[in-house]
Amino acid sequence: MLTKIDILSLRNSLMKFIKEELHPIKRDLQVLNSEVKIIKKDNTKIRKDVSIIAEFFDTEYLDLRKRDERIEDHLNLPPIQ
Repeated sequence: MLTKIDILSLRNSLMKFIKEELHPIKRDLQVLNSEVKIIKKDNTKIRKDVSIIAEFFDTEYLDLRKRDERIEDHLNLPPIQ
């Protein structure tokens, strides 16, 4: 049977282990968490930039497509399939 002194000794040993072994892991996780937040923010910005670029080139493509159709009509050329 364990006495109060044995239990306190075990508790102190466990607390010492937690402080020495688990606190550095907790710090590392906090650092990783802050880095993940930065990556998420960058990812959001990249997605927004890609969306803007895609929209720009889509508009440019449509404008060029209209010009191409006008040229084909003017020169009586059959459209290329």
